Amino acid sequence: MIGYIIYLPSYSNSVSMASRALETGTNHGWNLELYEGVNGMKQGLADYNINVYAHKKAQRLLARPGTQGCFLSQYLLWQKCHTTNTPICIFEHDVVFKKPIGEYEDCDIYKFEGFKKSKPIPPGNWYEGARAYRITPTGAKKIIDWVHTNGAMPADWMLCDGIVDMRFDKYNKVTYKTDVSFTKDLS
Repeated sequence: MIGYIIYLPSYSNSVSMASRALETGTNHGWNLELYEGVNGMKQGLADYNINVYAHKKAQRLLARPGTQGCFLSQYLLWQKCHTTNTPICIFEHDVVFKKPIGEYEDCDIYKFEGFKKSKPIPPGNWYEGARAYRITPTGAKKIIDWVHTNGAMPADWMLCDGIVDMRFDKYNKVTYKTDVSFTKDLS
């Protein structure tokens, strides 16, 4: 199974974090490649004919170019997962791999990192961060269908138990390390 590390090549700190992620993952036997993400300063939801979910906080957060770029980068990988009918792993550039992939549960979304439960949203419970997870074609289709019916939400909101069947890897295989937020600080 392949894992994609999303990064923005025009930002040197994204490139260096993605290189670190690729190196630590490869050292632990993960099958990884870099994936050029969507720069929200250059493309947005409107370019993909995607509406925003009618929720005040989702609308406020998705007004940020970085949040749109993060969502769109993952959305394109969800589409790739669905159209190729192959499970994939999705990683943000700031992850650090600590162990091999090992065992995992076969479910829509299997999160390797980001287990902090956040305030529920109308679709269900979500957990902070969409930095590291495995997604199946069935899970990808559920998310894509939900977006087309209801609109986009921040990427980590999309990984919510009202949309997908989600499980958590508690074996500390992946963590993250960053000094900058591309969803908040992109310019």
